Amino acid sequence: MIKIIKKRANIGLIGCGYWGKNLMRNFHDLGVLKAVSDKDHFVKKKIKDLTGNIDFITDYKKILKDDDINAVVIATPAKTHYKLVKEALHFRKHVFVEKPLCLNLEDGKKLVELSKKNNLKLMIGHLLLYHPAFIKMKQKIEKGLIGKIRYIYSNRLALGKLRKEEDVLWSFAPHDISMILNLINEKLIDLDAFGGSYIKSSVKDTSLTVLKFRNNIKAHIFVSWLHPYKDQRLVVVGEKGMIVFADVADNGNKLLHYNHKVKWDGEIPLISKAEGKKIPFDLAEEPLKVECKSFINWIVNDDRPLSDGEEGLKVLRVLENAKLKLSKW
Repeated sequence: MIKIIKKRANIGLIGCGYWGKNLMRNFHDLGVLKAVSDKDHFVKKKIKDLTGNIDFITDYKKILKDDDINAVVIATPAKTHYKLVKEALHFRKHVFVEKPLCLNLEDGKKLVELSKKNNLKLMIGHLLLYHPAFIKMKQKIEKGLIGKIRYIYSNRLALGKLRKEEDVLWSFAPHDISMILNLINEKLIDLDAFGGSYIKSSVKDTSLTVLKFRNNIKAHIFVSWLHPYKDQRLVVVGEKGMIVFADVADNGNKLLHYNHKVKWDGEIPLISKAEGKKIPFDLAEEPLKVECKSFINWIVNDDRPLSDGEEGLKVLRVLENAKLKLSKW
């Protein structure tokens, strides 16, 4: 019988590649990382250099069978997420999985149901929900700084990183979808998506998704691997102003409030422009560490995070509907 260790987080990491090494560093710093599994033997030395005496295991199933480990973090390619999350839940492990939860909605529903059935935590790595700039943005909007939300647009653009197993929509857009759904407390009533495949015919490397919510609130998400420079920007347009979260800007300019005005002289609109006003926020900890702490806190104190399984399903639902629309292009 597998024992479940309660009120303590002992974590095993599965996957220590491009993003996994950052998760390894943070969970190690937080004192809860017990073992790391990766197929690449060359990773072993890097792990030892960063973590000292953390166990390195090539067979991830040894982590799942370890009774002293009660939670796993999965940072492997998206196409493996469903299989690995399902296995971990069967072994009675709490799970943190990098975005997306998996690559189709029905599989996602099965994973969420299994986590509930086994009374386990299932958290998805929608990192930007934990960014202090986004948290401050939401607080300002809720306090009425820009009035009611009218429109949101989000750009996530770069030259690469190209993938083969999932397209740019599934790789980039989960961040933007999660933020937009978190900000708009209205029902999504319609969706459309456009895109193209220019590097590999079977993989979309650019896409534009348009969302329509109740009360005539709209949003669009533009993601691309074929952009000359990096741009990560969330713009919220309200009835009384605008807020911009520019993640690639320096910390002092990441979050700006624009108090633009539009007045009418008869039938002529008159625009009064304002300089962007910096909105301060606390960046004492990197967002990834805040996210990792949220997973630990859920295990130890039962404080539900912003990106639980149900939130992951909402994001998957948008992704799957957008994928269906994209298939026509």
